Amino acid sequence: MLVTSRGRLLTAAGAALALLTAACGGSDGSEGSAASAEKKLTFTSYGSGYQQAQAESWLTPWAKREGVTTVQDQPTDYAKIKTMVDAGRVTWDVVDTEPYFPVGVCGTYAEKLDFSKIDKSKFPSGTVSDCAVPDAMYSLVLVYNKDKYGANPPTSTADFFDTAKFPGKRLAPGFASGGAIEAALLGDGVAKDQLYPLDYDRAFRKLDAVKKDLTFWDTSAQSQQALESKQADMALIWSGRAYMAVKNGAPYKAAWNDNMLAYAVLMVPKGAPHKDLAMSFIAYATGAEPQAAFAEKQPYAPINVDAKPQLDDLAQEWNTARDDIQQAGYFQDAAWWGANMDEATKRWTAWTTG
Repeated sequence: MLVTSRGRLLTAAGAALALLTAACGGSDGSEGSAASAEKKLTFTSYGSGYQQAQAESWLTPWAKREGVTTVQDQPTDYAKIKTMVDAGRVTWDVVDTEPYFPVGVCGTYAEKLDFSKIDKSKFPSGTVSDCAVPDAMYSLVLVYNKDKYGANPPTSTADFFDTAKFPGKRLAPGFASGGAIEAALLGDGVAKDQLYPLDYDRAFRKLDAVKKDLTFWDTSAQSQQALESKQADMALIWSGRAYMAVKNGAPYKAAWNDNMLAYAVLMVPKGAPHKDLAMSFIAYATGAEPQAAFAEKQPYAPINVDAKPQLDDLAQEWNTARDDIQQAGYFQDAAWWGANMDEATKRWTAWTTG
């Protein structure tokens, strides 16, 4: 079964996911209601604590308010979405995905969203497409072992590629869309607003310079464990996993300059059986209060600009919704990746295996 690259990030500890809203058929606090028998929504995400937090913060309160029966499935699987749509047998109503997927299949495998119901003015610029809106934000950021680099630490993503000034073992995402290609171009002097279209040859030449010091992570769990066991002196890692590693005692700090902001989105598969309910749920899930509630449960930043989660000092240090982190970073171009994922993956695979 094809699982998305975000599926690598949120590995399906979901096999043990006991959060199907009802053990055998999924009711969400609305049992016994005649209306609930006619109102049903199936929500699909990546399992694990991530989906549990989504259910607690968004799905359960929305279902109770609307009198809707909910069912959950996992993990997100793009091939399965295409198969269901092609067969005319769609069972999923709302799916948490990477942004490039609905951008690339908008109108064919993804429904256009109803923005008379969803307030797109509350999202960061550039994160909304016709077929998806963001629901959680994070960042690929350079982190470094503060014990190793002392008073003269790395200050930006470019320093990842400076092995003379900053010798040591490097760790990076092991898949094309993970951000290493963009990081290499930044390290080679490309401006943030000139990254796309990605220059593969230039990026791989830059990556060649650190290849002997470089190892890859394929899942976010692997990246966190690598930090906790101090296997890398510096790493390109998702901010949420770095936060969890530091919370567990790992001696790392972030260099936010040129961090790559990324986000998950909510989409509706083409032909979803309960499209109107899907729009209602998306509108609720991306509201300020549900977004704040989610951010307090998981190390992801809210995407609604009005959300005000209550975070402790450490969580706030890694909160990618902070203005200074946003200003220091750039958003990965979901439209470019939607159109170029296959070719980029071929080029990445050829380089990593060459």
